[in-house]
Amino acid sequence: MAESTKPTPLEERFMTAAGGNPPTEDQKHAVAKMQEAIVQVASHIHAYVPGGRNQSLALTALEDVQMRANRGIFATGPSA
Repeated sequence: MAESTKPTPLEERFMTAAGGNPPTEDQKHAVAKMQEAIVQVASHIHAYVPGGRNQSLALTALEDVQMRANRGIFATGPSA
């Protein structure tokens, strides 16, 4: 994608951090607050859910939550 052209819907959908603009201070703050909350929930899962498949799946789901939240914070397309 050339820098001066508008990204296509597919380019927006499959954006990466390497292809985006540098994060703003607001975005950095939002990512930090989100990570703080997710780590807090993860520590509760680790403390109260017995080790095994359910704990593992719960922690993996949090990884997905963090990824989706971060993509939302940096989204520039119609779903922004």
